[in-house]
Amino acid sequence: MQKLAVQQGTSYIELVIAVTILGIVAAAAMPQLSSTDSLKLDNAANEVANAIRFAQAEATRIKISYGINTDAANERIRVYSLPGTTPTYDVYHPIDKKPYDIQLKTDAYVAGVDLVSASFAFAGAASSSTNLDFSAEGNPKVTSAGTDYMLSSGSITLSYHGQQRIISIASMTGRVTVQ
Repeated sequence: MQKLAVQQGTSYIELVIAVTILGIVAAAAMPQLSSTDSLKLDNAANEVANAIRFAQAEATRIKISYGINTDAANERIRVYSLPGTTPTYDVYHPIDKKPYDIQLKTDAYVAGVDLVSASFAFAGAASSSTNLDFSAEGNPKVTSAGTDYMLSSGSITLSYHGQQRIISIASMTGRVTVQ
């Protein structure tokens, strides 16, 4: 009696089936890219909100006006002090001790987030899309020709890969919320 040889290994079809199953399992196990998009956008929105809160806190602490400057063309938000009539950009971040300057194009954890718009409307004065000041009492305002005009509405819109976050500034209190 002759023994039949047993074939070891797998066929091409078995290999294709195994690779297909592994691909399906890997695709199901990978997190969605939109979750990382959302995280980057949330980081940027929180950083901008913190800059606004910092400007307000410094205004009440130092007892001079502080504010933020939004520059949509350069995707940039800076905190400034306002000891006179001209903003001074010598304000430093409380943690990294670098100038408080959020650059949405290049800062690693927020790179690529777009500053879509900034809109600040003031009671009795022209609207602004660039500056928002806080008085020594912490009230959101703008000063024009020596007169303070209180904020009536304020918002900053950020976007990243089709998602948006809106940072709102309350008119009387300057309270900052991220939506």
